[in-house]
Amino acid sequence: MRTLRIVVWACALCTLSPTASLWGQNDAIPAQDSLEDLRIKRVTRLATFIPGAGQIANRKYWKAPVMWGGIAYCISSIGFNLTQLDAARADLIELEKSDPATVPNYYNALQTARSEEAFYRRNRDLSWFALVGVHALSILDAHVDANLLSFDVSENLALHLRPVPAPHTAALLAPGLVIRWHRPGHKFTNFERSKRAHRAF
Repeated sequence: MRTLRIVVWACALCTLSPTASLWGQNDAIPAQDSLEDLRIKRVTRLATFIPGAGQIANRKYWKAPVMWGGIAYCISSIGFNLTQLDAARADLIELEKSDPATVPNYYNALQTARSEEAFYRRNRDLSWFALVGVHALSILDAHVDANLLSFDVSENLALHLRPVPAPHTAALLAPGLVIRWHRPGHKFTNFERSKRAHRAF
């Protein structure tokens, strides 16, 4: 019976309007979340349009040369395979136009030329896919690092439990709990610890 009363009392509390004083929330948390979202979007946008810029914005400077090196290697691989592909196609066209009687082992040479042309064409396509993959990886890395900067890295964490109303329910609100890790009075994120990054965004 006592448990039933507690459940009824909790449901009655959740039917009240969720004001800031009731739930213990303030306007600083949504404002901080909006700033974090804006910063993450800016970093992701930088990484999308300028390779390596997202890593520099996240202050992971050692990652930018790695990304640049991967992109440079893919571009050089594309150029090499394009050159070899053009030469292989020219040899194949010349071989197909020639008289089989004048070329020793004509059919073996023709098969070799076709295999070589297919080899460099496949490598060219793989080089393009690798270039796109490296760029996509740099965007993903910058986006993940930007999100990790907002994680709580403090040593002393306090757990606060408070009831919240269920969203999208107009008539009846169900009971619920929010778990928020917070260290009061301290800058508790990697991003907030960096004044330079805070001024930049």
